[in-house]
Amino acid sequence: MVGSTAMLPKLRPGPAVVGATALASSAVAVGGLIVAASFSSPAPPAQLPPAAAVVSTAPSTSVPEPTTSAPASTTTAAPTTENAPDRRRATGPILVVGDSISLGSTAAIRAALGPDTTVDAEVGRQFSTAPAKVRAWAARNPGPIVVDLGANGTVSAADVDAVLTAAGDRPVVLVGTFVPRSWQSSNNATLTAAAARHGSNVVFLDWAATVRAAGAGVLGADGIHPTPAGRTVLATAIREALSRATRSS
Repeated sequence: MVGSTAMLPKLRPGPAVVGATALASSAVAVGGLIVAASFSSPAPPAQLPPAAAVVSTAPSTSVPEPTTSAPASTTTAAPTTENAPDRRRATGPILVVGDSISLGSTAAIRAALGPDTTVDAEVGRQFSTAPAKVRAWAARNPGPIVVDLGANGTVSAADVDAVLTAAGDRPVVLVGTFVPRSWQSSNNATLTAAAARHGSNVVFLDWAATVRAAGAGVLGADGIHPTPAGRTVLATAIREALSRATRSS
């Protein structure tokens, strides 16, 4: 475990946000403190809203038969551009490593990223546990990686570099921290610098800026854990950050 640690209060339900929430364009990582189990396809916690259905449609292709006996002229159609989520899923399921913030947002994350997304989250988890998690995943899966840690203690540059080295050239999102603790600013600076060092396939999600842009109702009474509406804000921000990382990889 690296740096100072502190256990944060558990999530208490906050008011739901009515209407759409604005998202900040910059990227940041979230840590939280509820992490306990690895989710491959678990039923979402009772207090979470049901995940939206994810429908994947593949474009149908058909080749018309020639109507004359003469050789038919052939033209090559320009390839269609796939949307970013489809490109990500083509490389394999996504891994989200997190703490209580990700744990409480599991249903929303899987609704945004796809039902095959693995959310490996545990209450009070430290960033120092992330390198081993990512190495184990990368040894078996080619998919993108999201790390949503940092709310429970100091993040070291060495641990972030170890995560990104283990991830290789995969798209990676480092979710920033929004927590009323002394390490918030330093953690965000460490994550931002690491993303800049490791290339355009690594994106820093500025969660603090996203929360401020979204306005009241995104976080619960503790000012740390997302409300039901805030979970959707987080999941959407992660999806958009992954889209940027994927386009650059």
